[in-house]
Amino acid sequence: MLDADQIRLIVIDAISDSWEETNDHGVDLREALVPASLIKVLDCRVKEGEIHDAVIDAWLVLIEDTESGEGYRIVASADGSKFGLAIDGVSTGRPLVLCGWYGDFMDALRSM
Repeated sequence: MLDADQIRLIVIDAISDSWEETNDHGVDLREALVPASLIKVLDCRVKEGEIHDAVIDAWLVLIEDTESGEGYRIVASADGSKFGLAIDGVSTGRPLVLCGWYGDFMDALRSM
């Protein structure tokens, strides 16, 4: 598993010179990026008609609205190989729910 500094470097490298890029939600990268922190997310998959839930480790790297702490979050897999979106779960105190993996950091930002 990578550490927080290694995840940060992957994110910064993915942004490169695209700091002004935003998405349909108007996310400002300079405001929305947060120091990488390891969290638990709920990964729900449907396979052959059955639901398979797993709580996995992921790195939280961006919060859509850092002021309120709400909205989409961008998370990285524990090994930093893929990025995805997560949202608040159904009940308070539960892990964020993974919406899916979208590729690299910028792919996840554009998918929001």
